[in-house]
Amino acid sequence: MKKLIGISLVACAVLCVHAETWSVKSPDGKNEIRLKDGDALTVEVLRDGKQRIAPSVIGLTLEGKSTFGIRPKKIAQRDDQFDETIQTPIFKKAAIRNVAKRITVSFDGGYSVTLHAANDGVAYRFETTLGDGRVKVLDETVGLAFTGPDQNAFVGYAGTGLQSSWESKYVQTKVSAINDSTKSAVYLPLLLTNPDGGATVVTESDLLDYAGLNFVRKAADAAKLTASFAKYPVMGKIEVGERQRRVKDREGYIVETTGNRTYPWRIFILADNVAKLVESDLVYALAKPNQLGDTSWIKPGKVEWDWWNNWNLSHVNFRAGINTETYKYYIDVASKYGIEYVIFDEGWSVKLKIMEINPDVDVQALIDYGKERNVGIILWAAWSQLKDREEEVIKKYAEMGVAGFKIDFMDRDDADVVNFLTKTAGIAAKYHALVDYHGMYKPTGLSRTYPNVINYEGVHGLEQLKWEKDVDFPENDCLIVFTRMVAGPLDYTPGAMINQTKSEFHPCGAKPTSQGTRCHQMALMSIFEAPLQMLCDSPSQYLQNKECMDFMSKVPTVWDETVGLAGEPGKYAAIARRKGDVWYVSAIGNWNKRKLQLSTDFLNGEYRAEIFADGINADRDATDYTHSFATVKAGEPIEIELMPGGGWTAKLSPKSWYSTLQFWK
Repeated sequence: MKKLIGISLVACAVLCVHAETWSVKSPDGKNEIRLKDGDALTVEVLRDGKQRIAPSVIGLTLEGKSTFGIRPKKIAQRDDQFDETIQTPIFKKAAIRNVAKRITVSFDGGYSVTLHAANDGVAYRFETTLGDGRVKVLDETVGLAFTGPDQNAFVGYAGTGLQSSWESKYVQTKVSAINDSTKSAVYLPLLLTNPDGGATVVTESDLLDYAGLNFVRKAADAAKLTASFAKYPVMGKIEVGERQRRVKDREGYIVETTGNRTYPWRIFILADNVAKLVESDLVYALAKPNQLGDTSWIKPGKVEWDWWNNWNLSHVNFRAGINTETYKYYIDVASKYGIEYVIFDEGWSVKLKIMEINPDVDVQALIDYGKERNVGIILWAAWSQLKDREEEVIKKYAEMGVAGFKIDFMDRDDADVVNFLTKTAGIAAKYHALVDYHGMYKPTGLSRTYPNVINYEGVHGLEQLKWEKDVDFPENDCLIVFTRMVAGPLDYTPGAMINQTKSEFHPCGAKPTSQGTRCHQMALMSIFEAPLQMLCDSPSQYLQNKECMDFMSKVPTVWDETVGLAGEPGKYAAIARRKGDVWYVSAIGNWNKRKLQLSTDFLNGEYRAEIFADGINADRDATDYTHSFATVKAGEPIEIELMPGGGWTAKLSPKSWYSTLQFWK
């Protein structure tokens, strides 16, 4: 074993030289990140001069090197400014105006720290210049010091040993009460709120050839967390199952990587209120740029999904199930409503043997049938079946005409999985295939680097209602908007048509239902960011609820503009999104009935609004709703009422545009 030459990160007894502070502010002057040397490097985050993250120790430890960040000696400094437009082919905005300032401070030993400040947040990252040879990263120190023990936090917890589906429900707590068990790490994004209404989301971007960032409390200090990374797996000690690959032992390092590289960005998204967090594009903007070149072949859209609704069809003349006739019916209904895709979930292949097709499912005939009806086919796959044969599998099915793959059960965020995701995205792009990464951690900007990565799970989504009884889903949905979704798109899978009140809900795998109102489900179609948006319910349900399906089927899945209107984590959320000249405005609430007044300052002129709202009896029958039309004028607030577990959604078309269409009609 090589000897590690390192120095502890505890306070040094040696007197240090006079500390120096480097600072960079965002172009609007509101956000600031400070780097300070001394016994160790620390970063501090401020908004409008108010501390949001207290000075927090950072460092990087490589095998055979002194810990980078201990008693650093500055050797150079570079200042940069950005004012560029990033085109975003698949995102919540048509383009990002990347206006930011940076400082890069280089230190003796071959490393540097870059500070980045934009109007929606700040970030920092390490960079090493140690040559093209390989180095082992033993650890990275990412301290997280809070402004006080009573600061509010909204926290998601990962499973034991960082082998997790990253799907636990977020909980609200004080930072001093965050779990101190190293077996249950805090995963990102982490939301912090302040008494003045300010909000901070901690997350990361540009996660390539590295392990994901999580946090644990290692000491009794009530106002600190420290980084926790899954070390690289011992490859000979992985339990290979049909779906998962469970790590039984890990190496003593995070990753073995090149000596010349940048490391992931540590991001702090900042806003004066939580509603504005949804507008941030910092994770996307800081990711590695598009590696694919032409993206015109990548087609976002909606998906008819089979697994959640248990292949339940009614009023058909064949036996419903995992078979060719059932999937033809799914394709027919998708075609009727202009739904771009149908997914074949688990069961299309023989007992998870990905290269053996279930004889009851004529995949090639169904691909051809779908193409005739402008419906693409996406295949589900467990990553354990795909790993180490990615090219073989993707090539085979892409040449058959499959549009993409939903890859599931990674359930880890170590460097082995991170590299698998990057490699697979590149191979899929080679064959013009989309990728939906299910069973994985939060987004870290990979959709910018590989735009064919069109969605991610890592969320407490609707599938949980097939077995969970005591989870409050309206509250959950109002938490996700300001926590998990701030990092990027989410494969939550909305669109349930069998809706139940709080008192009557019961989980049912065979015939699943949702908590909350019909309009709550309809509103999620535009509230939740999802370039590949799955419609979870049965085609039979959508045919029986034609009025709702006519509306939902036309909701875009990528947008030109996104505006956070109002919200409080766990209580309610309201978002406006624009595609072309048309706006979708939607709101959801928890189990408390409430009235909201939504600003229309983002509009210009008059609009004809098609509105779906909770019915007067939606607290007794959650499927009750009203469908109406109204005129909405810019500057005049929209007043809405949400029933318990409620929702409200509207499509706003310019009145002049609508009148012209009616005239020509």
